Amino acid sequence: MNYQKELDLLKLHVPKIYSEVESKNKEVSFKSGDEIVTTTDLYIESNLIKVIIEAFPTDTFLSEEFHKDGLLQNRTWMIDPIDGTSNYAVDLNLYVVQIALYDQNDLALSFIYYPRDNKTYYAIKGHGAYLNDQRITVTDNKKPSNKMLSMVGYTIRNSEKTIYEKLLHYAVTENIKLRMLGSIGLELALASEGIFTMFYTNVKNLWDLAPGVLLAREARALVFNEKGKDYQIGDSHLFLSKNEAFKAKMLESILK
Repeated sequence: MNYQKELDLLKLHVPKIYSEVESKNKEVSFKSGDEIVTTTDLYIESNLIKVIIEAFPTDTFLSEEFHKDGLLQNRTWMIDPIDGTSNYAVDLNLYVVQIALYDQNDLALSFIYYPRDNKTYYAIKGHGAYLNDQRITVTDNKKPSNKMLSMVGYTIRNSEKTIYEKLLHYAVTENIKLRMLGSIGLELALASEGIFTMFYTNVKNLWDLAPGVLLAREARALVFNEKGKDYQIGDSHLFLSKNEAFKAKMLESILK
């Protein structure tokens, strides 16, 4: 299946829905503890669901705001209306709108929209990764490599920090630059362009992970778990590397 109809729907509606709400004053509230939600999150997700249901009335959803308890089954859309809400709430323009479609027991389609740079990333399983309709791979970026490691999830809410701390030590001792942008979708998109050399998170929400995972795979990045096996939905740890050499270094660093 080529999922062209689904992709065309997202290309048309995601930037449009975002632009509709962009000029409005956002209201910020807290779902639990310090977990932020804005009126923009709610507007984008509800309107995306509306246009998807109009086109595909039998599809189901697993999404951050309205369908947190949705089941992953064939034709399930995973939606994160603002991935990087904490950044968005304080006008730090490091966030994306991201969607993935799960079908035929696998990730089938991903779409990531980065408003700040007007970048649209997408991937269809088996058909490659694209940025603004130009095919990309992790080896396409010709800029000088600074060897960058990006991570998300190193917070007080996350009690398991062992791998983060081992990777931090690895980065410092090996002169690898560290970045923590606060948006998994954006960081995996940048990794898919070949900008980041490595990435790690132990965040598990599928609406956070799924769009970037498929994009990175189709951009020929190595996406794996703590055992070095191909990452599977439900794994506790997600690693990405640009090539086998960096994969080996990451795995070696967490075993020490």
